[in-house]
Amino acid sequence: VMTTPNIEDLTFVRLKIPRLIPKKLIANVKGRTYEPEQFYKYQEGQVGNEYNYLYALVDADKKIHGYLWAEMNMLDESLFINTFSITKEYWHKGQAIPKVIEFLGQLKFMSHAKRVYWISTNERFFLKRGFKRSKNVLLEYNEP
Repeated sequence: VMTTPNIEDLTFVRLKIPRLIPKKLIANVKGRTYEPEQFYKYQEGQVGNEYNYLYALVDADKKIHGYLWAEMNMLDESLFINTFSITKEYWHKGQAIPKVIEFLGQLKFMSHAKRVYWISTNERFFLKRGFKRSKNVLLEYNEP
């Protein structure tokens, strides 16, 4: 009997070896402007940075099914969620998000962040899950 994977069976674990994250999880990130190899190299350079948070979502067998990457801006004590990616079998039409939100509460506490920002292309999805519009606006400059 096949059972549906349960997000509650996964645990967030801080990663010191970025290459353990499967390339497919990095490649699945919408709006990504870098290749998985660039991500690995960047993260390898951040391993000693206590304000770079790279976490894997692992099962009981330590298999990675997702990851979360956040960075802390110590000047204004803001935590920025750069990337969250999870395999389709654990996504369940967004049911993974409450687990992530619970973890973000712990990460916010551990990092002493005053606020958490999550950049997303799916505003309505996050507004329905307790996020609110920030008074800050993300603007993009593309001129030469």
